[in-house]
Amino acid sequence: MNRTTSITLAAILVVATVAVPLAAASVVSSGDAQAAPDADADTESIKPGERFAAAVGVQNAELEGDVSERAFDARIANAESNRTKAAVVAAGVNETDARMTELEDRLADLNESRDTGAISEGRYRAAVATIVAEMRSLERRAATAETAAAELPPEALAAHGIDEGSIRTLRERAGDLGGPETAAIARSIAGDDVGSSAGNERAPEVPSDASENRSDDSHGSGPGSANGST
Repeated sequence: MNRTTSITLAAILVVATVAVPLAAASVVSSGDAQAAPDADADTESIKPGERFAAAVGVQNAELEGDVSERAFDARIANAESNRTKAAVVAAGVNETDARMTELEDRLADLNESRDTGAISEGRYRAAVATIVAEMRSLERRAATAETAAAELPPEALAAHGIDEGSIRTLRERAGDLGGPETAAIARSIAGDDVGSSAGNERAPEVPSDASENRSDDSHGSGPGSANGST
């Protein structure tokens, strides 16, 4: 009996010797796994109120942008001649340019405030998401202007100090605001669709070759020639 008891105790000690390190390793692995989600501390540290502020800001920017885009479309459509249409396009381009400058300055201020610790990461991301949402709207408005300009005689555009190249540059400037990092920050707090139109998909296609789409009003063949559009 004593011999059997000794063997049993020895077996228990062997099992315990192997099991304890394994259990410890399991605890360490579990701790590492739990720590993994905290790798992106910036995103995880965002408060619910800051996420809500981002959602509201983005939604408002998308709604206001959609209204502005539709109004711009209507003004272009209602223009009765190439001369008045060019004036509408130029006004829209100038408004878009001015607003883009304001947003670029705002983004620079936000970056400085974050670097100095003047605002929290959550407030920073919420503000950036709103800026990106509005900038996407400005990009669509610039694309609308570019499409409309492709159908106008160059001299009509030049009379208002714009041309297709300058409008294209404006559109690209809106699309590149802050670079990929800024866009990723916006998506991290507002989702992948940040900046999409609040209405139906309606972003205009940018002409690949504007010369093919421009009406030849100088020969009286364009739709605006009946109105004395030159």
